[in-house]
Amino acid sequence: MNQDCIDKFILHVWVWFTIRFLFLNCWDILLLPPILLLLDGFHEINNKNHKKQPGDGDPEAKGRTTEEDSKFQERYKHTISLDRLIEKLMEDEKERILKAKKSFSGDC
Repeated sequence: MNQDCIDKFILHVWVWFTIRFLFLNCWDILLLPPILLLLDGFHEINNKNHKKQPGDGDPEAKGRTTEEDSKFQERYKHTISLDRLIEKLMEDEKERILKAKKSFSGDC
């Protein structure tokens, strides 16, 4: 059962017991807490079993590629390689700056 269905079911049970308590007899109120606790337990179990896993809606996170992704990669193949080249140059520059800082702090 999905979460919306369980929520509606709990609400309907609560309303049903409330109406019966108000208009029919007082004994139903004794049964209401255990039934609601039981339904709440099912609700918590359902939430634990159906938690969203990382990458559920994202095919790239699962390692799958879509047709649009492959078209994009074919069309912008050079752009992707340029992006990687820029990232590599940025990393090299950061390393060079860190080495320069270390040598400068060592001189003082």
